[in-house]
Amino acid sequence: MKVKTYVINRGTKSQYFCLIAIDKDGEELVMYSAPNNWKTEKGALNWAKKHGYEIA
Repeated sequence: MKVKTYVINRGTKSQYFCLIAIDKDGEELVMYSAPNNWKTEKGALNWAKKHGYEIA
């Protein structure tokens, strides 16, 4: 499954990154199984790679 990141509160001190799963039809779904509170985009992408997800 492919995933991509999105940002909550962009540009503020409380900014954090979450993961969105992309299904075969191109529909985007929030990944509730992921922690979804990374301070960096790299941290979110590393978690996805470690758990076998493909980066979109």
